Amino acid sequence: MQNPFSEEQIKQLNEIGKLPPAEQQAKLQAMLSTFNEKQIKFLQEQQKRGQGEGQCPFCLIVEGKIPSQKIYEDEQIIAVLDINPATKGHTLVMPKKHYALTAQMPDSELAHLFMVVNNLAKHLFQTLQADGTNIFLANGAVAGQRAPHVFVHVIPRYKDDGVSFEWEGKKAEDEELAKVREQILKEGFSIGQEAEEEPEEIIEEEFEMSERIP
Repeated sequence: MQNPFSEEQIKQLNEIGKLPPAEQQAKLQAMLSTFNEKQIKFLQEQQKRGQGEGQCPFCLIVEGKIPSQKIYEDEQIIAVLDINPATKGHTLVMPKKHYALTAQMPDSELAHLFMVVNNLAKHLFQTLQADGTNIFLANGAVAGQRAPHVFVHVIPRYKDDGVSFEWEGKKAEDEELAKVREQILKEGFSIGQEAEEEPEEIIEEEFEMSERIP
């Protein structure tokens, strides 16, 4: 079934998906009264499909079931304008395959993703006369990831645009840093090593109640 929601309704649903679970339920219940039978049936079918690719809003964008302003596409990657942009030209770049974390992506696909990101950032400098760009990736719900699908924000920056990514660093003593280094290197580290724990299992639990609603 094709997505029966308008762009404004999709935007409202995505905003609800950013709220805490209790607020999500209250807002969604209120909004349900405005839906027609076809729209309610669509949501029910998406819910039945569980936590797989079909319910992920970004997979629905890839499949063309959610409308988007697409600015780039190849066999592996798609880039679309964010519907809630931080600045003009704010773009989301994502793999077409469903990966919850970058740790699940093959090195070749991850490398291609960031090649597209880098070239897009250069293009935004030229076409939108941006003064800078932020390239931002959130891995995991605790890091600010809103849905279990890898995507990279490319955010053009302009003078006095009001966007801030600053945080206040906390002073660390040499002894503390040495302990952290020891913990990181306890099992050794080398490029290309396999993760000991499957990241997807963690992500499914984290996003059980907090993923964005398509």
